[in-house]
Amino acid sequence: MSTAPSGTPAAGSRTDAPPAGGMAAGLAAAGVRRIFGMPGGGPNLDMIGAAAEHRIAFTLARGETAACVMAGVFGLLTGTPGVAVVTRGPGLTSAVNGLAQATLDRAPLLLVSDTVPADRRSRIGHQLLDQVGVAAPVTRWNGTLGSADPAGVAAAACALATGPRAGAVHLDFDPSVPGDAAPAAPGPASLDEAALERAVTTAGGRRRPVVVLGSGAARHAAALRAVLDGAGVPVLTTYQGLGTIDSTGPDAAGLYTNGSPEQALLAGADLVVGVGLDGVEPMPGEWAWEAPVVLLDDAGFGPDTNTEFYGAPELVTGPPAESLAALLAATAPGWEPGTGAHRRRELRAALEAGPRGDGLHPVDLTRAVLDHLGPVQVSVDAGAHMLAVLPLWDAARPHGVLISNGLATMGYALPAAIGAALARPGERVVCMVGDGGLGMTLAELETLARLDLPVTVVVFDDAALSLIELKQRGGQGGAGAVRFSPVDFAAVAAAMGIPSAVAGDVAGVTAALGGAGDGPFLLDARVDPAGYAHVMRVSRG
Repeated sequence: MSTAPSGTPAAGSRTDAPPAGGMAAGLAAAGVRRIFGMPGGGPNLDMIGAAAEHRIAFTLARGETAACVMAGVFGLLTGTPGVAVVTRGPGLTSAVNGLAQATLDRAPLLLVSDTVPADRRSRIGHQLLDQVGVAAPVTRWNGTLGSADPAGVAAAACALATGPRAGAVHLDFDPSVPGDAAPAAPGPASLDEAALERAVTTAGGRRRPVVVLGSGAARHAAALRAVLDGAGVPVLTTYQGLGTIDSTGPDAAGLYTNGSPEQALLAGADLVVGVGLDGVEPMPGEWAWEAPVVLLDDAGFGPDTNTEFYGAPELVTGPPAESLAALLAATAPGWEPGTGAHRRRELRAALEAGPRGDGLHPVDLTRAVLDHLGPVQVSVDAGAHMLAVLPLWDAARPHGVLISNGLATMGYALPAAIGAALARPGERVVCMVGDGGLGMTLAELETLARLDLPVTVVVFDDAALSLIELKQRGGQGGAGAVRFSPVDFAAVAAAMGIPSAVAGDVAGVTAALGGAGDGPFLLDARVDPAGYAHVMRVSRG
Protein backbone atom coordinates (compact mmCIF):
# COMPACT_ATOMS: atom_id res chain seq x y z
CA MET A 1 0.00 0.00 0.00
CA SER A 2 2.91 2.33 -0.67
CA THR A 3 2.93 5.25 -3.05
CA ALA A 4 5.70 6.03 -5.49
CA PRO A 5 7.02 9.61 -5.54
CA SER A 6 4.89 11.83 -7.81
CA GLY A 7 6.55 12.94 -11.00
CA THR A 8 8.98 10.01 -11.25
CA PRO A 9 9.12 8.91 -14.89
CA ALA A 10 9.00 5.26 -15.79
CA ALA A 11 12.04 3.59 -17.30
CA GLY A 12 11.97 3.75 -21.09
CA SER A 13 9.39 6.53 -20.91
CA ARG A 14 7.74 8.04 -23.95
CA THR A 15 6.37 11.53 -23.70
CA ASP A 16 4.95 11.65 -27.23
CA ALA A 17 2.17 9.05 -26.80
CA PRO A 18 -1.31 10.45 -25.98
CA PRO A 19 -1.86 9.41 -22.34
CA ALA A 20 -5.40 8.02 -22.83
CA GLY A 21 -4.33 6.06 -25.89
CA GLY A 22 -1.19 4.86 -24.18
CA MET A 23 -3.20 3.76 -21.17
CA ALA A 24 -5.60 1.82 -23.39
CA ALA A 25 -2.69 0.13 -25.17
CA GLY A 26 -1.25 -0.94 -21.81
CA LEU A 27 -4.59 -2.34 -20.69
CA ALA A 28 -4.98 -4.28 -23.91
CA ALA A 29 -1.46 -5.68 -23.57
CA ALA A 30 -2.35 -6.83 -20.03
CA GLY A 31 -5.36 -8.77 -21.33
CA VAL A 32 -8.12 -6.39 -20.24
CA ARG A 33 -11.36 -7.19 -22.05
CA ARG A 34 -13.89 -4.87 -20.45
CA ILE A 35 -13.99 -1.65 -18.42
CA PHE A 36 -16.72 -0.72 -15.96
CA GLY A 37 -17.51 2.70 -14.64
CA MET A 38 -19.44 5.88 -14.10
CA PRO A 39 -17.63 8.45 -16.23
CA GLY A 40 -17.34 12.18 -15.73
CA GLY A 41 -16.22 14.64 -18.36
CA GLY A 42 -13.66 14.64 -21.13
CA PRO A 43 -10.72 12.64 -19.72
CA ASN A 44 -12.93 9.70 -18.71
CA LEU A 45 -14.61 9.67 -22.09
CA ASP A 46 -11.22 9.85 -23.79
CA MET A 47 -10.22 6.72 -21.83
CA ILE A 48 -13.38 4.88 -22.85
CA GLY A 49 -13.02 5.89 -26.48
CA ALA A 50 -9.36 4.91 -26.59
CA ALA A 51 -10.18 1.55 -25.00
CA ALA A 52 -12.83 0.91 -27.64
CA GLU A 53 -10.17 1.31 -30.32
CA HIS A 54 -8.38 -1.62 -28.67
CA ARG A 55 -11.61 -3.67 -28.62
CA ILE A 56 -12.07 -3.21 -24.89
CA ALA A 57 -15.79 -2.98 -24.11
CA PHE A 58 -17.32 -0.55 -21.64
CA THR A 59 -20.14 -1.25 -19.18
CA LEU A 60 -21.92 1.73 -17.65
CA ALA A 61 -22.84 1.21 -13.99
CA ARG A 62 -25.10 3.31 -11.80
CA GLY A 63 -22.53 3.83 -9.05
CA GLU A 64 -18.78 3.80 -8.56
CA THR A 65 -18.56 1.14 -5.86
CA ALA A 66 -20.82 -1.12 -7.89
CA ALA A 67 -18.60 -0.58 -10.94
CA CYS A 68 -15.57 -1.63 -8.88
CA VAL A 69 -17.33 -4.79 -7.67
CA MET A 70 -18.40 -5.68 -11.21
CA ALA A 71 -14.85 -5.15 -12.47
CA GLY A 72 -13.22 -7.14 -9.68
CA VAL A 73 -15.58 -10.10 -10.17
CA PHE A 74 -15.19 -9.98 -13.94
CA GLY A 75 -11.41 -10.09 -13.50
CA LEU A 76 -11.61 -12.85 -10.89
CA LEU A 77 -13.67 -15.13 -13.14
CA THR A 78 -11.86 -14.40 -16.41
CA GLY A 79 -8.33 -14.41 -15.01
CA THR A 80 -7.78 -10.88 -16.33
CA PRO A 81 -7.34 -7.52 -14.59
CA GLY A 82 -10.67 -5.95 -13.69
CA VAL A 83 -10.72 -2.25 -14.59
CA ALA A 84 -13.03 0.60 -13.56
CA VAL A 85 -12.95 4.30 -14.45
CA VAL A 86 -14.45 7.12 -12.39
CA THR A 87 -14.37 10.88 -12.36
CA ARG A 88 -12.54 13.15 -9.94
CA GLY A 89 -13.75 14.16 -6.49
CA PRO A 90 -17.01 12.34 -5.67
CA GLY A 91 -16.25 9.71 -8.30
CA LEU A 92 -13.09 8.66 -6.51
CA THR A 93 -14.50 8.98 -2.98
CA SER A 94 -17.59 6.97 -3.93
CA ALA A 95 -15.31 4.20 -5.19
CA VAL A 96 -13.37 3.84 -1.93
CA ASN A 97 -15.56 1.01 -0.63
CA GLY A 98 -15.04 -0.82 -3.93
CA LEU A 99 -11.28 -0.44 -3.53
CA ALA A 100 -11.42 -1.77 0.02
CA GLN A 101 -13.57 -4.71 -1.05
CA ALA A 102 -11.13 -5.70 -3.78
CA THR A 103 -8.11 -5.42 -1.49
CA LEU A 104 -9.54 -7.38 1.43
CA ASP A 105 -11.40 -9.88 -0.75
CA ARG A 106 -8.39 -10.48 -3.03
CA ALA A 107 -10.07 -9.37 -6.26
CA PRO A 108 -7.97 -8.02 -9.15
CA LEU A 109 -9.02 -4.39 -9.62
CA LEU A 110 -7.40 -1.41 -11.30
CA LEU A 111 -9.26 1.86 -10.75
CA VAL A 112 -8.39 4.85 -12.96
CA SER A 113 -9.69 8.22 -11.81
CA ASP A 114 -9.72 11.61 -13.44
CA THR A 115 -8.20 14.38 -11.30
CA VAL A 116 -7.61 18.12 -11.25
CA PRO A 117 -4.36 18.46 -13.23
CA ALA A 118 -1.33 19.45 -11.17
CA ASP A 119 -0.63 22.47 -13.37
CA ARG A 120 -4.07 23.93 -12.52
CA ARG A 121 -4.35 23.21 -8.80
CA SER A 122 -3.14 26.63 -7.74
CA ARG A 123 -6.28 28.18 -9.22
CA ILE A 124 -8.88 25.37 -9.16
CA GLY A 125 -10.34 24.24 -5.86
CA HIS A 126 -13.49 22.62 -7.23
CA GLN A 127 -13.42 18.85 -6.56
CA LEU A 128 -9.78 19.19 -5.54
CA LEU A 129 -8.64 16.37 -3.23
CA ASP A 130 -5.43 14.50 -2.59
CA GLN A 131 -6.89 11.50 -4.38
CA VAL A 132 -3.70 9.47 -4.16
CA GLY A 133 -3.76 10.07 -0.40
CA VAL A 134 -7.43 9.13 -0.16
CA ALA A 135 -6.95 5.82 -1.95
CA ALA A 136 -3.62 4.83 -0.39
CA PRO A 137 -4.98 3.00 2.71
CA VAL A 138 -7.26 0.72 0.67
CA THR A 139 -4.97 -0.17 -2.24
CA ARG A 140 -1.91 -2.35 -2.76
CA TRP A 141 -0.28 0.55 -4.61
CA ASN A 142 -1.41 3.80 -6.14
CA GLY A 143 0.10 6.71 -7.99
CA THR A 144 -0.25 9.06 -10.91
CA LEU A 145 -0.64 8.00 -14.52
CA GLY A 146 1.01 10.81 -16.41
CA SER A 147 2.63 11.50 -19.74
CA ALA A 148 5.66 9.22 -19.22
CA ASP A 149 5.03 5.76 -20.68
CA PRO A 150 1.31 5.49 -19.88
CA ALA A 151 1.15 2.10 -21.61
CA GLY A 152 3.93 0.65 -19.48
CA VAL A 153 2.55 2.09 -16.25
CA ALA A 154 -0.97 0.82 -16.97
CA ALA A 155 0.33 -2.67 -17.80
CA ALA A 156 2.47 -2.72 -14.65
CA ALA A 157 -0.49 -1.59 -12.54
CA CYS A 158 -2.56 -4.45 -13.97
CA ALA A 159 0.18 -6.91 -13.00
CA LEU A 160 0.16 -5.55 -9.44
CA ALA A 161 -3.63 -5.87 -9.23
CA THR A 162 -3.68 -9.49 -10.37
CA GLY A 163 -1.26 -10.75 -7.82
CA PRO A 164 0.00 -13.25 -6.89
CA ARG A 165 -2.07 -11.83 -4.00
CA ALA A 166 -4.71 -9.84 -5.87
CA GLY A 167 -6.11 -6.53 -4.72
CA ALA A 168 -6.89 -2.97 -5.70
CA VAL A 169 -4.51 -0.61 -7.49
CA HIS A 170 -5.38 3.01 -8.25
CA LEU A 171 -4.05 5.39 -10.88
CA ASP A 172 -4.81 9.13 -10.87
CA PHE A 173 -4.89 10.25 -14.52
CA ASP A 174 -2.93 13.50 -14.90
CA PRO A 175 -1.16 14.09 -18.24
CA SER A 176 0.27 17.42 -16.99
CA VAL A 177 3.03 15.59 -15.09
CA PRO A 178 5.34 12.70 -16.03
CA GLY A 179 3.64 10.49 -13.44
CA ASP A 180 4.81 7.58 -11.32
CA ALA A 181 6.52 4.37 -12.27
CA ALA A 182 4.52 1.42 -10.98
CA PRO A 183 6.75 -1.06 -9.17
CA ALA A 184 7.28 -4.49 -10.64
CA ALA A 185 4.75 -7.04 -9.46
CA PRO A 186 6.23 -9.77 -7.28
CA GLY A 187 6.20 -13.24 -8.77
CA PRO A 188 5.13 -16.40 -6.95
CA ALA A 189 7.44 -17.17 -4.05
CA SER A 190 9.93 -19.96 -4.55
CA LEU A 191 9.81 -23.01 -2.34
CA ASP A 192 11.23 -22.51 1.14
CA GLU A 193 12.78 -25.94 1.45
CA ALA A 194 13.97 -25.46 5.03
CA ALA A 195 10.50 -24.43 6.21
CA LEU A 196 8.94 -27.36 4.34
CA GLU A 197 11.39 -29.75 5.95
CA ARG A 198 10.42 -28.47 9.41
CA ALA A 199 6.74 -28.76 8.54
CA VAL A 200 7.15 -32.31 7.25
CA THR A 201 8.82 -33.22 10.53
CA THR A 202 5.84 -31.74 12.39
CA ALA A 203 3.43 -33.69 10.20
CA GLY A 204 5.23 -36.99 10.62
CA GLY A 205 2.86 -39.77 11.73
CA ARG A 206 -0.12 -37.51 12.38
CA ARG A 207 -3.35 -39.49 12.29
CA ARG A 208 -6.00 -36.78 12.07
CA PRO A 209 -4.86 -34.03 9.68
CA VAL A 210 -7.40 -31.47 8.47
CA VAL A 211 -6.88 -29.21 5.45
CA VAL A 212 -8.42 -25.73 5.30
CA LEU A 213 -8.58 -24.06 1.87
CA GLY A 214 -8.73 -20.27 1.77
CA SER A 215 -9.14 -17.62 -0.90
CA GLY A 216 -5.61 -18.09 -2.22
CA ALA A 217 -6.15 -21.78 -2.89
CA ALA A 218 -8.56 -21.26 -5.78
CA ARG A 219 -5.84 -20.39 -8.29
CA HIS A 220 -4.24 -23.81 -7.63
CA ALA A 221 -7.48 -25.80 -7.74
CA ALA A 222 -6.45 -28.40 -10.31
CA ALA A 223 -3.15 -29.22 -8.60
CA LEU A 224 -4.72 -29.28 -5.14
CA ARG A 225 -7.52 -31.59 -6.29
CA ALA A 226 -4.92 -34.01 -7.62
CA VAL A 227 -3.33 -34.14 -4.16
CA LEU A 228 -6.53 -34.27 -2.09
CA ASP A 229 -8.69 -36.63 -4.16
CA GLY A 230 -8.68 -39.99 -2.40
CA ALA A 231 -6.38 -38.79 0.40
CA GLY A 232 -8.96 -39.53 3.08
CA VAL A 233 -8.34 -36.17 4.76
CA PRO A 234 -11.30 -33.92 5.69
CA VAL A 235 -11.19 -30.58 3.87
CA LEU A 236 -12.80 -27.39 5.13
CA THR A 237 -13.11 -24.29 2.95
CA THR A 238 -13.62 -20.63 3.70
CA TYR A 239 -16.43 -18.86 1.90
CA GLN A 240 -14.03 -17.76 -0.82
CA GLY A 241 -12.34 -21.14 -0.96
CA LEU A 242 -15.59 -22.87 -1.93
CA GLY A 243 -15.24 -24.81 -5.16
CA THR A 244 -11.49 -25.30 -4.93
CA ILE A 245 -12.45 -28.93 -4.44
CA ASP A 246 -15.84 -30.33 -5.41
CA SER A 247 -17.96 -29.54 -2.36
CA THR A 248 -20.04 -32.70 -2.89
CA GLY A 249 -17.04 -35.03 -2.51
CA PRO A 250 -16.52 -37.53 0.33
CA ASP A 251 -13.81 -35.45 2.00
CA ALA A 252 -15.50 -32.05 1.62
CA ALA A 253 -16.35 -31.20 5.24
CA GLY A 254 -18.09 -27.89 4.68
CA LEU A 255 -17.23 -24.40 5.77
CA TYR A 256 -14.53 -22.95 7.99
CA THR A 257 -15.69 -19.59 9.39
CA ASN A 258 -14.32 -19.67 12.97
CA GLY A 259 -17.86 -20.57 14.01
CA SER A 260 -19.67 -23.61 15.38
CA PRO A 261 -19.90 -26.06 12.44
CA GLU A 262 -16.20 -26.91 12.21
CA GLN A 263 -15.50 -27.06 15.93
CA ALA A 264 -15.83 -30.81 16.42
CA LEU A 265 -13.60 -31.56 13.45
CA LEU A 266 -10.85 -29.13 14.45
CA ALA A 267 -11.05 -30.19 18.09
CA GLY A 268 -10.25 -33.74 16.98
CA ALA A 269 -7.46 -32.77 14.59
CA ASP A 270 -3.80 -33.33 15.38
CA LEU A 271 -2.58 -31.21 12.44
CA VAL A 272 -4.18 -28.30 10.57
CA VAL A 273 -2.84 -27.36 7.14
CA GLY A 274 -4.08 -24.06 5.71
CA VAL A 275 -3.66 -23.42 1.98
CA GLY A 276 -4.01 -19.86 0.72
CA LEU A 277 -5.50 -19.00 4.09
CA ASP A 278 -5.05 -15.72 5.92
CA GLY A 279 -6.56 -13.83 8.81
CA VAL A 280 -8.97 -11.69 6.76
CA GLU A 281 -11.28 -14.65 6.18
CA PRO A 282 -12.49 -16.01 9.56
CA MET A 283 -14.80 -14.17 11.90
CA PRO A 284 -12.99 -12.29 14.66
CA GLY A 285 -12.26 -14.45 17.67
CA GLU A 286 -9.65 -16.73 19.11
CA TRP A 287 -7.93 -19.64 17.43
CA ALA A 288 -8.89 -22.21 20.01
CA TRP A 289 -7.25 -25.38 18.68
CA GLU A 290 -4.16 -27.05 20.07
CA ALA A 291 -3.07 -28.91 16.96
CA PRO A 292 0.02 -27.52 15.22
CA VAL A 293 -0.74 -25.32 12.20
CA VAL A 294 1.11 -25.17 8.89
CA LEU A 295 0.21 -22.45 6.38
CA LEU A 296 1.10 -22.84 2.68
CA ASP A 297 1.01 -20.02 0.15
CA ASP A 298 2.93 -19.12 -2.99
CA ALA A 299 2.11 -15.43 -2.49
CA GLY A 300 4.33 -15.25 0.58
CA PHE A 301 3.39 -14.00 4.02
CA GLY A 302 3.29 -10.34 4.99
CA PRO A 303 1.57 -8.18 7.61
CA ASP A 304 -1.67 -8.11 5.59
CA THR A 305 -2.07 -11.90 5.82
CA ASN A 306 -2.53 -11.78 9.61
CA THR A 307 -0.96 -15.17 10.20
CA GLU A 308 -0.77 -14.52 13.95
CA PHE A 309 -4.49 -15.26 14.09
CA TYR A 310 -3.52 -18.94 13.85
CA GLY A 311 -1.16 -18.84 16.80
CA ALA A 312 2.43 -19.64 15.88
CA PRO A 313 2.05 -21.47 12.55
CA GLU A 314 4.84 -22.88 10.43
CA LEU A 315 4.90 -20.75 7.27
CA VAL A 316 5.88 -22.45 4.04
CA THR A 317 6.11 -20.40 0.85
CA GLY A 318 6.19 -21.97 -2.58
CA PRO A 319 3.88 -24.06 -4.78
CA PRO A 320 1.20 -25.12 -2.29
CA ALA A 321 0.17 -28.37 -3.96
CA GLU A 322 3.77 -29.60 -3.94
CA SER A 323 4.13 -28.72 -0.26
CA LEU A 324 0.76 -30.23 0.64
CA ALA A 325 1.67 -33.49 -1.06
CA ALA A 326 4.86 -33.70 0.96
CA LEU A 327 3.02 -32.98 4.22
CA LEU A 328 0.25 -35.52 3.64
CA ALA A 329 2.79 -38.15 2.58
CA ALA A 330 4.34 -37.80 6.04
CA THR A 331 1.01 -38.36 7.83
CA ALA A 332 -0.90 -41.59 8.41
CA PRO A 333 -4.54 -40.51 8.21
CA GLY A 334 -6.87 -42.59 10.32
CA TRP A 335 -10.15 -40.84 9.78
CA GLU A 336 -13.26 -42.91 9.11
CA PRO A 337 -13.97 -42.95 5.35
CA GLY A 338 -16.35 -40.14 4.39
CA THR A 339 -15.76 -38.15 7.57
CA GLY A 340 -15.92 -34.90 5.62
CA ALA A 341 -19.23 -35.67 3.95
CA HIS A 342 -20.66 -36.83 7.27
CA ARG A 343 -19.79 -33.53 8.93
CA ARG A 344 -21.29 -31.62 6.01
CA ARG A 345 -24.54 -33.60 6.22
CA GLU A 346 -24.71 -33.04 9.98
CA LEU A 347 -24.58 -29.26 9.54
CA ARG A 348 -27.23 -29.26 6.83
CA ALA A 349 -29.51 -31.46 8.87
CA ALA A 350 -29.10 -29.17 11.86
CA LEU A 351 -29.97 -26.12 9.76
CA GLU A 352 -33.07 -27.75 8.33
CA ALA A 353 -34.25 -29.02 11.73
CA GLY A 354 -35.21 -25.59 13.02
CA PRO A 355 -38.79 -24.75 14.04
CA ARG A 356 -41.17 -23.47 11.39
CA GLY A 357 -43.73 -20.73 11.81
CA ASP A 358 -46.40 -19.60 9.42
CA GLY A 359 -44.00 -17.65 7.18
CA LEU A 360 -41.32 -18.59 4.67
CA HIS A 361 -38.22 -19.94 6.42
CA PRO A 362 -34.93 -18.71 4.87
CA VAL A 363 -33.58 -22.28 4.72
CA ASP A 364 -36.69 -23.44 2.89
CA LEU A 365 -36.35 -20.55 0.45
CA THR A 366 -32.75 -21.52 -0.25
CA ARG A 367 -33.72 -25.15 -0.77
CA ALA A 368 -36.52 -24.20 -3.15
CA VAL A 369 -34.15 -22.07 -5.25
CA LEU A 370 -31.59 -24.89 -5.33
CA ASP A 371 -34.22 -27.48 -6.23
CA HIS A 372 -35.34 -25.38 -9.19
CA LEU A 373 -32.07 -23.94 -10.47
CA GLY A 374 -29.43 -26.30 -9.11
CA PRO A 375 -26.06 -25.17 -7.74
CA VAL A 376 -25.34 -22.63 -10.48
CA GLN A 377 -23.05 -19.60 -10.12
CA VAL A 378 -24.24 -17.60 -7.11
CA SER A 379 -23.43 -14.28 -5.48
CA VAL A 380 -24.35 -13.77 -1.84
CA ASP A 381 -24.63 -10.52 0.06
CA ALA A 382 -23.63 -9.90 3.67
CA GLY A 383 -26.49 -10.43 6.10
CA ALA A 384 -28.39 -13.09 8.00
CA HIS A 385 -29.51 -14.82 4.80
CA MET A 386 -25.91 -15.80 3.96
CA LEU A 387 -25.92 -18.13 7.00
CA ALA A 388 -28.81 -20.03 5.42
CA VAL A 389 -27.41 -20.02 1.88
CA LEU A 390 -23.72 -20.80 2.13
CA PRO A 391 -23.82 -24.14 4.01
CA LEU A 392 -26.37 -25.48 1.51
CA TRP A 393 -24.89 -24.25 -1.77
CA ASP A 394 -22.51 -26.66 -3.49
CA ALA A 395 -19.72 -25.44 -5.76
CA ALA A 396 -17.93 -27.63 -8.27
CA ARG A 397 -15.45 -25.01 -9.50
CA PRO A 398 -13.46 -22.15 -7.99
CA HIS A 399 -15.38 -18.94 -7.34
CA GLY A 400 -18.67 -20.72 -7.95
CA VAL A 401 -19.81 -18.84 -4.85
CA LEU A 402 -19.05 -15.11 -4.77
CA ILE A 403 -19.16 -13.20 -1.49
CA SER A 404 -17.42 -10.32 0.20
CA ASN A 405 -15.67 -12.06 3.08
CA GLY A 406 -12.58 -10.05 3.99
CA LEU A 407 -14.50 -6.75 4.01
CA ALA A 408 -17.96 -8.33 4.48
CA THR A 409 -19.66 -5.37 2.84
CA MET A 410 -23.34 -5.16 2.07
CA GLY A 411 -24.28 -4.11 -1.45
CA TYR A 412 -21.97 -6.67 -3.05
CA ALA A 413 -24.23 -9.38 -4.45
CA LEU A 414 -26.09 -7.57 -7.25
CA PRO A 415 -23.07 -5.92 -8.92
CA ALA A 416 -21.13 -9.15 -8.40
CA ALA A 417 -23.85 -11.08 -10.22
CA ILE A 418 -23.70 -8.61 -13.13
CA GLY A 419 -19.93 -8.98 -13.34
CA ALA A 420 -20.24 -12.77 -13.22
CA ALA A 421 -22.89 -12.90 -15.95
CA LEU A 422 -20.69 -10.82 -18.24
CA ALA A 423 -17.67 -12.98 -17.44
CA ARG A 424 -19.51 -16.22 -18.19
CA PRO A 425 -21.87 -15.38 -21.06
CA GLY A 426 -25.03 -17.45 -21.28
CA GLU A 427 -24.71 -18.98 -17.81
CA ARG A 428 -27.46 -18.45 -15.25
CA VAL A 429 -26.33 -16.51 -12.16
CA VAL A 430 -28.33 -16.37 -8.94
CA CYS A 431 -28.05 -13.30 -6.70
CA MET A 432 -29.05 -14.05 -3.10
CA VAL A 433 -29.49 -10.71 -1.36
CA GLY A 434 -31.23 -9.24 1.67
CA ASP A 435 -33.52 -6.25 1.40
CA GLY A 436 -30.88 -4.12 3.13
CA GLY A 437 -28.13 -5.00 0.67
CA LEU A 438 -30.41 -4.62 -2.34
CA GLY A 439 -31.48 -1.22 -1.06
CA MET A 440 -27.86 -0.08 -1.27
CA THR A 441 -27.55 -1.03 -4.97
CA LEU A 442 -31.16 -0.78 -6.12
CA ALA A 443 -30.30 1.36 -9.14
CA GLU A 444 -28.17 -1.47 -10.57
CA LEU A 445 -31.42 -3.29 -11.37
CA GLU A 446 -31.62 -0.90 -14.30
CA THR A 447 -28.10 -1.95 -15.32
CA LEU A 448 -29.20 -5.57 -15.17
CA ALA A 449 -32.28 -4.83 -17.29
CA ARG A 450 -30.32 -2.76 -19.81
CA LEU A 451 -27.75 -5.53 -20.29
CA ASP A 452 -30.49 -8.21 -20.36
CA LEU A 453 -28.39 -10.69 -18.41
CA PRO A 454 -29.55 -14.13 -17.19
CA VAL A 455 -29.50 -13.19 -13.50
CA THR A 456 -32.13 -14.34 -11.01
CA VAL A 457 -32.27 -11.96 -8.05
CA VAL A 458 -33.75 -13.55 -4.93
CA VAL A 459 -34.54 -10.99 -2.23
CA PHE A 460 -34.75 -12.28 1.33
CA ASP A 461 -37.27 -9.61 2.23
CA ASP A 462 -38.10 -9.09 5.89
CA ALA A 463 -37.78 -5.29 6.03
CA ALA A 464 -34.98 -5.50 8.59
CA LEU A 465 -31.27 -5.75 9.23
CA SER A 466 -31.91 -9.19 10.69
CA LEU A 467 -28.31 -10.15 11.45
CA ILE A 468 -27.84 -6.91 13.40
CA GLU A 469 -31.22 -7.34 15.10
CA LEU A 470 -30.18 -10.79 16.32
CA LYS A 471 -27.17 -9.18 18.02
CA GLN A 472 -29.10 -6.23 19.40
CA ARG A 473 -29.53 -5.82 23.14
CA GLY A 474 -31.62 -3.55 25.32
CA GLY A 475 -30.67 0.08 25.15
CA GLN A 476 -29.34 -0.20 21.59
CA GLY A 477 -31.98 1.73 19.70
CA GLY A 478 -34.80 -0.79 19.47
CA ALA A 479 -36.69 -1.38 16.24
CA GLY A 480 -35.84 2.06 14.93
CA ALA A 481 -32.20 1.06 14.59
CA VAL A 482 -32.78 -2.12 12.56
CA ARG A 483 -36.20 -2.10 10.87
CA PHE A 484 -37.34 -0.56 7.58
CA SER A 485 -40.73 0.15 6.09
CA PRO A 486 -41.90 -2.57 3.68
CA VAL A 487 -40.82 -2.18 0.05
CA ASP A 488 -42.40 -3.94 -2.92
CA PHE A 489 -39.15 -4.89 -4.66
CA ALA A 490 -41.06 -6.78 -7.34
CA ALA A 491 -42.83 -3.57 -8.32
CA VAL A 492 -39.54 -1.65 -8.30
CA ALA A 493 -37.93 -4.27 -10.53
CA ALA A 494 -40.87 -4.22 -12.91
CA ALA A 495 -40.62 -0.44 -13.14
CA MET A 496 -36.99 -0.88 -14.20
CA GLY A 497 -37.88 -3.43 -16.87
CA ILE A 498 -37.26 -6.72 -15.02
CA PRO A 499 -39.95 -9.43 -14.83
CA SER A 500 -40.69 -10.14 -11.18
CA ALA A 501 -42.92 -11.86 -8.67
CA VAL A 502 -43.72 -11.93 -4.96
CA ALA A 503 -43.82 -15.16 -2.95
CA GLY A 504 -44.54 -15.93 0.70
CA ASP A 505 -44.26 -19.72 0.75
CA VAL A 506 -42.35 -22.52 -0.95
CA ALA A 507 -45.13 -23.23 -3.43
CA GLY A 508 -45.13 -19.59 -4.46
CA VAL A 509 -41.35 -19.60 -4.85
CA THR A 510 -41.46 -22.68 -7.06
CA ALA A 511 -44.28 -21.26 -9.20
CA ALA A 512 -42.53 -17.90 -9.61
CA LEU A 513 -39.23 -19.45 -10.65
CA GLY A 514 -41.03 -21.79 -13.01
CA GLY A 515 -42.58 -18.82 -14.76
CA ALA A 516 -39.34 -16.87 -15.17
CA GLY A 517 -37.91 -16.49 -18.65
CA ASP A 518 -34.35 -16.70 -19.91
CA GLY A 519 -33.36 -13.14 -19.02
CA PRO A 520 -33.25 -11.24 -15.73
CA PHE A 521 -35.84 -12.01 -13.08
CA LEU A 522 -36.46 -10.81 -9.52
CA LEU A 523 -38.22 -12.79 -6.81
CA ASP A 524 -39.35 -10.75 -3.81
CA ALA A 525 -39.48 -13.54 -1.20
CA ARG A 526 -41.23 -12.46 1.99
CA VAL A 527 -39.28 -14.44 4.58
CA ASP A 528 -40.12 -14.90 8.25
CA PRO A 529 -37.15 -13.46 10.19
CA ALA A 530 -37.96 -15.67 13.19
CA GLY A 531 -36.16 -18.49 11.38
CA TYR A 532 -32.83 -16.71 11.58
CA ALA A 533 -32.41 -17.26 15.33
CA HIS A 534 -32.02 -21.01 14.80
CA VAL A 535 -29.78 -20.49 11.77
CA MET A 536 -27.58 -18.19 13.86
CA ARG A 537 -27.28 -20.72 16.68
CA VAL A 538 -26.28 -23.52 14.32
CA SER A 539 -23.83 -21.39 12.36
CA ARG A 540 -22.16 -19.38 15.07
CA GLY A 541 -23.08 -20.89 18.39
